[in-house]
Amino acid sequence: MKKIFLMNIVFFTMILGVSYIPVEGGSSEHLLQGFGVVISFLTILWLVSIVLKDASIIDIFWGPSFIVLGSSLIMIMDKVYSERALMILFLVILWGMRLAIHLGIRNIGHGEDFRYVEWRKEGGSNYWWFSFFRVFSLQGALATLVGVSIYFGYLNENPLSYIEVFFGSTLFFIGIAWESISDIQLKKFRKDPKNKGKICKAGLWKYSRHPNYFGDLVVWTSIFTFSISSNNILIILGSSLSPLIMGMIFYYITGPILDQAMIKSRPEYKEYMKQSNSLFPKFK
Repeated sequence: MKKIFLMNIVFFTMILGVSYIPVEGGSSEHLLQGFGVVISFLTILWLVSIVLKDASIIDIFWGPSFIVLGSSLIMIMDKVYSERALMILFLVILWGMRLAIHLGIRNIGHGEDFRYVEWRKEGGSNYWWFSFFRVFSLQGALATLVGVSIYFGYLNENPLSYIEVFFGSTLFFIGIAWESISDIQLKKFRKDPKNKGKICKAGLWKYSRHPNYFGDLVVWTSIFTFSISSNNILIILGSSLSPLIMGMIFYYITGPILDQAMIKSRPEYKEYMKQSNSLFPKFK
C-alpha cells in the first residue's frame, strides 16, 4: 500500500510541476482544475465499481477520461471558439469513444479482469477503498499526464493551418486505424477454435506483440503535433510529454504485465518474445 501511495504522490507532484511551466496564456490553475474534474469523474466511477464489485470498469472509461479532461479544459481555458482547440478535442473524442466502445463490447458480461481480481485478493476486505488509490486516482493522474498535449495544444495561439490539419489528422487516422485493425484481427483470431492456446501472429500482430498499443502511441503523437507550430519551446516540450509518457506506460508497465500473463498460459511465448518487438513494428 505504501508503494501505491508513493506512486500517487509522484504522479500528483508531476502534474503540479507541469501546471507551473511558465507559458504565455497559461495558468497553474487550468491543468489542476482539469485534473480535479477528471478525479471527480473517476470518483463517481469508483463508487459504481464498489456496487458492481468490478474495478475493471475503469478500462472502459480510460478513453472517456481524456474526453472529460479535454472538454473541461476547453471551458476552463475559454477556448470554445478556438479552431485549434476544437480540432484537438474532436480527435480526442473520436479516439476516446472508439476505445470505450471496443473495450465495452469486449469486457461487459465477462466479469472482472484477471489483473483486478489479483489486486482484490491482495487488498482483502479493505479493497473497496484501496481500489480508489490503486486503480482510479492513479489512472486519473496518468490520464492527465498523458493528456497534457491537449492542454499545451490549447495554449498554441497561432492560427490553425491546413498543413497542420492534414499532417496531424493523417497521423491520427493512421494510428486509430492501426489499433482498430489490430483489435479486430485479434478478436477474429480468438474466435477461431483452431487457435485455442496459440499465439496471434496474424496481420499487424506479426510485426509486434502489441500493435494496438503502437496505434495508441501514434494517436498521441498526432495530438502533440498541434503544438509544434507554437513559438514557445516550453509549449512544445510540455506537449511532447504525452507520447513519451504513453510510450513508457506501454513499454515498461502494460506490455510487460500482458507478456508475463501470456508466458503463464503459453510457455512458448517466452521464445516468441526473443524474436519480436514489444511496441514498434519489426518489418521483416
